[in-house]
Amino acid sequence: MIMKLRYLQGELMKRTAFFAAFLLLIVVSSCRQPPEPMPDPVQTSQQPTELDTAESVTESALDNQIIDESALADDGFTAMTVDELNRENILDDIYFEFDKSRLTPETRAKLKAHAEWLMEHPTVKIIIEGHCDERGTSQYNMALGDRRAFSVKNYFVSLGIEVDRMHTISYGENVPKVEGSSEWAWSQNRRAHFVIQSK
Repeated sequence: MIMKLRYLQGELMKRTAFFAAFLLLIVVSSCRQPPEPMPDPVQTSQQPTELDTAESVTESALDNQIIDESALADDGFTAMTVDELNRENILDDIYFEFDKSRLTPETRAKLKAHAEWLMEHPTVKIIIEGHCDERGTSQYNMALGDRRAFSVKNYFVSLGIEVDRMHTISYGENVPKVEGSSEWAWSQNRRAHFVIQSK
């Protein structure tokens, strides 16, 4: 009888231990939270909002506006041929006093503006022509035209224009800008004329 009781007691303890282990397993399982799913790269990539799209369109428009403004600032230089530039008189004539090759304050101011344009267009090469009115001998006027062209070239060099971008030539009295023998006609013919040779 005692043996039977001990057997039953052992069986009861086994079953109690098994039942306790089973309950513990259920409790532990219910306490564990399932792992969070890995984020899907497609889902987590931020889709552009309406604000982002509007900002992108605005930035694109601003970029185009900057390009357009720079094209306008170019004054059509890129599109124009050398002949067209010369017809436009981009670098207009400067004038000299009678029998002089020196530069007046007025001509220096104009040449500074010309030099700025040349600096903005560093590939341009020019010819500087020296001209005179009809008074004086042909030989004298050829030499005077040379001095006038050289005075302009030297002034450009002093302003930073490379010497190899300029070529000088004298026409003396042979290519007048204005026909006539009046003071006004003579004043128009005492000049330096600029020809754009290449761009």
